[in-house]
This record gives sequence, C-alpha cells and structure tokens, in this order.
Amino acid sequence: MALLSATVASNLPKTLLQCFSGDSTFSNLEQFIRYTKYRRERAKSLREAVLHCVEIDDDYDPYQHDKVPPQRVKKYRSKRCAVPWKACVDDATVALAPEQSAWYRLYVINRALLTNTKSQRDFRRRFRLPFQNYLELVELCKENGLHRGDFFHRWCGLDKVNNKKSSPIELLVLGALRYLGRGWTFDDIVESTCISAEVHRCFLEAFLDFGSTVLYSKYVVTPQNAEEAKTHSIEYEKAGFPGCIGSCDCTHITTEKCQYNLKNNHTGRNKKETTRTFNLTANHRRRILHSTRGGPGRWNDQTMVTYDRFITGLHEGTGLADISFQLFEYNDNGDTTPVKYSGGYVIVDNGYHDWSVTVPPISRTNVIREIRWSKWVESMRKDVECTFGILKGRWRILKCGVRVHGIDKVDLIWLTCCALHNWLLDIDGLSSEWTGGEVANSDESEWLGELGAHDFSGVNRDRIPNAILRLSNNLTNRNFDASGMGPGDDVLVDRDHMPINSDHVSDRMEDQAGQSTRVVKNLTLNFFRRKLIEHFHIMWSRNNIVWPQVRPTNQNGRELRID
Repeated sequence: MALLSATVASNLPKTLLQCFSGDSTFSNLEQFIRYTKYRRERAKSLREAVLHCVEIDDDYDPYQHDKVPPQRVKKYRSKRCAVPWKACVDDATVALAPEQSAWYRLYVINRALLTNTKSQRDFRRRFRLPFQNYLELVELCKENGLHRGDFFHRWCGLDKVNNKKSSPIELLVLGALRYLGRGWTFDDIVESTCISAEVHRCFLEAFLDFGSTVLYSKYVVTPQNAEEAKTHSIEYEKAGFPGCIGSCDCTHITTEKCQYNLKNNHTGRNKKETTRTFNLTANHRRRILHSTRGGPGRWNDQTMVTYDRFITGLHEGTGLADISFQLFEYNDNGDTTPVKYSGGYVIVDNGYHDWSVTVPPISRTNVIREIRWSKWVESMRKDVECTFGILKGRWRILKCGVRVHGIDKVDLIWLTCCALHNWLLDIDGLSSEWTGGEVANSDESEWLGELGAHDFSGVNRDRIPNAILRLSNNLTNRNFDASGMGPGDDVLVDRDHMPINSDHVSDRMEDQAGQSTRVVKNLTLNFFRRKLIEHFHIMWSRNNIVWPQVRPTNQNGRELRID
C-alpha cells in the first residue's frame, strides 16, 4: 500500500487557491500539476486504506500517513474433525478417525460378513444391496476414480489440497446407500462414519452422476429391435396380449427444496407439496425398460408421454417397427383366422392419448367380453404400479421426499434408484422368463359357472391369483350409472360376434385393407382395441389365457420374495 509521507505531503499544495496569485489570476502551472498529482495520490491512498482497514484493524486511521499499518498475517485452514472425542477431563481432545467408526468395524474389516448368513441378511436389509454386490459396487467406484476427471478421483488417492489421506470410499458408498435406502440426513451418517457431512454431500453428488449414467446405461436397457423386445413380451403373450412390450404410467416424487420460481409449475392440482413426475415403462417382471427425466408435478400423463422417447418412437414408427405378431379374429363365416400385425404397443390407464400404441381398458361398456378384457388389462397394468411400490419401498428417499437442492438432483436420484432396482432383480433371479402360471379359464368343472363366470366354491382360493378372482363375480356393467336403476338385461347376456362398425374404421385403416400385415401405429385405438378384445375372447374360449407367475428360490430351495 502506497501512502504519502509527511515530508512529501508538506511540499505539495493542499488546495487549489495556492495555485493562484493574490488578484485571483492563475500564476503557476507547475504548482497546479503538483496539486493534481497530490489529489490523485491522496485518493489512491484513501481507497487502499479503507479496503485494508476492513480486513485488518478497525482502529487504523487512514489519515495518519506516518503510521505504518500492520502486516496481514496469512491464515491457514484449521484442522476440523467430524466427531471429537475425549476420554476424560484431563485428556486432550482428539478426532475419531473413520477407521475407528462403527461402520468401518462392522462392514469394512469384518470378515464375518463373508460367511455369516444372518449378518448378510442384516446387511441387505440395512443397505439394500447384498454384501458381495456392495463390494462389487466399491470396485466399480474405484475403477472410475483412477484418472483425473473421473467421478471418484477425489476419493481414490490423496487430497491434493493439503496432502491428506482421503476418506475411505467404502464408508462413503455405505453412506450413499443409506441416504437413498432409508432417507437419512448427512448429519445422521456422520455419527456412523466419522466423516463430515460436507464430504458425504460431495460424494453423493458424484455417486448420483455415476449412477444416472454408468449404472443406468448398464442395467436399464431399452429394447431397440424385435429380438430384444421378445424377452419382455413373453408373459404378455401368455396373458392374451401378443405384441405388448410392457405397461406404462406416471408417478410423483416429492421435492422439498424446489426453487421458488419453479414452485408454481411443480405444485400439482391435488397436491400441496412440490413434486417431480416421471413416466416409466416396465415389463411383467417389474423390470424397468425406460424412464423419462423428471417433469413439473403439474404435468399430466398426456404431457409426460410426449417427452417419452420410447413411447413416441412406437407412435411415430421409429422404434420397434420390426416386431411382428398375429391376432385371431372371426371372418364372415364365423370361423377364426389369424391376421398379421407389425409394431409394438403398451397398456396404460385412461389418462393417456388415444394412440393405438397406448392401449387402455374400456371405461364404459355393457358387453361381458369387453368387461372381462378390461378387468384383465387392469390386472396386467398393475405391473408398473407394483414397480413404483417396490422402488419407493426399497429406496425410501423416493417416498419420504428428496431434500437436496435443485430439481436436477431429483432426476439423478430417480435414475440411480431405477438402475439399482434392476440390478437387484438380476441378483434375485427375477429378470429371467417366468415359466410358471395359472390358467385363467380352467377346464375344472367347479371353476366354471353360468355364462363362463368362475365359481370358486370348494376350491383353495389361496393358490388362485387375485387377477382371476376379480373375474368371478364382478362382471357388472362399466357405464358408471348414477341413476340407481341398475343395468339392463343386456349385461347378463354376452352378445355373439358382431362385425366392426364402419364408424370405428379410420381412413388409414381402409388404405391397409389390401395389405397382408396391419401396422399398429396406422390403426385407430378403437379399431385395434376391438381386435385385441376379439383375440382375447377366442383365446379365453380355448382356455389359452394364462396369468404368468414365478416362484423364485435361492440356493437352499427357499422361496424368495421381492422386498
């Protein structure tokens, strides 16, 4: 800091009047130049002194030029400890190292986890992943931290700031799993790991970037061709929906730290809290095939599906156009004949667009075959609802609410949980084809009643799926009659095959009349749904409709359950 000394300041003019003579005429140019120099140096000295006194000393007087200000002392970062510990009053306070924490002793260096079955069950219940797969995840994190710029480079070596040893990545991975699995806060994790909450927060951001990219692309594989889609449509073909890829629906995730300027769009019509909505497609095995990134909670299903690249690809014909299947239908003579179709579709609820690739149940009908088909669709469509329940049950942060700042972090948490969910399905052996099942329209006489309705008297109902039980005595009309008069007599009689009304056939359908294969995306929803109902009725009368089931077992032969 440059200050004028007292000697130099005394030789300089202090006012502009000293540059003028007694008769008020300008007399000395050199004196005026010295005066302007004095004013410039004075202003510079005052500016630097004011800035300096704010940081150093409140008693410093910038007008005392002969007083030398104290030198600024360089401050070093103090050593902070996550958990201070003191044995007794006279001992010094020391910091508990992460290697002395409870989790490090229980889960990192505890070799009993490799052989003790009870400890392994407890570990999975607490951290959602089996212990062996947790070790695999730690190795994946270490592989993505070997080079500068990787996700976990900061925790796979020495801290370059002060050359300190980084926190154990094993504990940081446990903290991330506990944060996602049980909705803990960072402060809760500090007590178990002796690592500061800030370190856990920084690691979680890196873990979410890693999970939403590397893990998501590895375990959430969207089918791109007919060969890949075939593995997901096997169960639907058994259930009477050939060509179906999966079921689709939206769900909401509470976002507690939504920005103020985004709260209006993220507050739904029937919800008080701010949420993010996601559109997800899953198969019958509860495996996630595709998920969108989050949208505002005010968006409905019709808006979200337009941002779903998988569903819009089916609708536009750019995705899974090589899928081929056949549906049975009646000809003019009343005989059944197969008709070829190309393209795929999904089953949804009635909140989506009237696209032929998104098939919902019929909400208003008096025809028994349509009522039975609609109830069957509703049962099969529960796959995606069960997937939401499993996701929010395993990863409690999705149910309790996301507390991180920024809506983009909510999207990363959702995609990471989807990847971990599919990984657990592979671990439990639930991703392979479900070979078991129960025939919906059995040949057993005690199952069949009047008009093809089921009669379960004397039958063990525990072994009968709920989807079949729903068809036993609940085939009333679906027209939501509010008059109180009840349905008419036509509800109790199933009408025979009736030709398709020309009003339900679009112009695009007439263009395909001469073609041997019908393209699903070019059909209207009403026409294609009638053909699906007709095919289902034919297969039902042949006792070929099966409710797919699975009974997975572990190495000891015990039945597994999805938790």
